[in-house]
Amino acid sequence: MSRTEIMDKLKELITDSLEHSLPAEIHEADRIYEDLNIDSIMVLQLVVYIEEEFQVDVPEEDVDPAVFQTLGSLVTFIEELQANAA
Repeated sequence: MSRTEIMDKLKELITDSLEHSLPAEIHEADRIYEDLNIDSIMVLQLVVYIEEEFQVDVPEEDVDPAVFQTLGSLVTFIEELQANAA
């Protein structure tokens, strides 16, 4: 799955599953908390949706807060989880 496909799927999860509106265009540099106004509770819900959608396990003890700084850092994290699951 390409970075663009992961970004598209994340946008879909945020808008549909979390019922949170996003700008028409999102970018990897967008900060999750500051730019997209996603709070910590929504991030926890998003982790569950990521596990289901991408069929990966997100190890709670290993998650660095930096993972959730930008959409790009989250995409990279998902790519790493997928690589480890393969």
